[in-house]
Amino acid sequence: MLLPLLLALSPAPGPVITNGPVVAVLENRRQPRPDGMDEVQPVATVRVEGKVVGQLMGALRIGPGSIDSVLQVVEMDPSNPYPEVLLSSFTGGAHCCNDTRVLTSSPDGRRWFEVRRDPVNGGPNGASDPLGNGRYLLVDVDNRFLYQFASYAGSSAPSQIWQLDGPRFVDISHRRQMLPLHRRRLEEMESWFRQPADERPEANGFLAAWVATKALVGEFDSGWKRMLGLYDRSSDWGLTSCEAGYNAKGDCRRPEKRYASYPDALRAFLGRTGYLPAAP
Repeated sequence: MLLPLLLALSPAPGPVITNGPVVAVLENRRQPRPDGMDEVQPVATVRVEGKVVGQLMGALRIGPGSIDSVLQVVEMDPSNPYPEVLLSSFTGGAHCCNDTRVLTSSPDGRRWFEVRRDPVNGGPNGASDPLGNGRYLLVDVDNRFLYQFASYAGSSAPSQIWQLDGPRFVDISHRRQMLPLHRRRLEEMESWFRQPADERPEANGFLAAWVATKALVGEFDSGWKRMLGLYDRSSDWGLTSCEAGYNAKGDCRRPEKRYASYPDALRAFLGRTGYLPAAP
């Protein structure tokens, strides 16, 4: 099996990646436009024992320059006889987006189909085997935390782990097997507490993610207590919330709710997003 490759724009087909009988070839297709710009799109063609079983079409970009993508042939769903083919590419934009598509087979291996993950913040990102058990997962961050209590630069987020199960991706972040990943994340976050207080900009953005991660490892109460002594009382970011969702015009469907304090807003947010521990 070849390791994931980061591939840049090339006028010819890229490297061939093989895992058992599955072979994937990436090419970056360029199409000139009347305005002089180019449309560029990564395309992965997948063969099994010489027969084409499908293609993955990555994000379409318009403009000069190159497009980056990640192509993998790895085991993401052991319920079928073949490894999966993953193509992740970048749509462009200041903070968006990672477009991830996977070609997988039915349990009997006779039919191949595409499973697409909803676009998330960031550039191309492949699957990994964080538990070392041979099953590759998508490990990212919970995008719902971005901009919630701070600017993008001041936001932090707990890890979010996705597993391919047949025709869909399932969020398995709250499963007990994921505890080692969340504990590792907590260790990474500890450096924030060692900074001088005046060097902790937008503390509320970090603390939201930290409390959520503490909840994931069963330590919500201690995390909440520590947060109460550290949050920025002068910030009103996130105190107003559109909890009914937005209509097609971008207007809140019902009047926005205003919270009296950051702890009130944070507790409500963690409840809506499933991080609060179940009541005894």
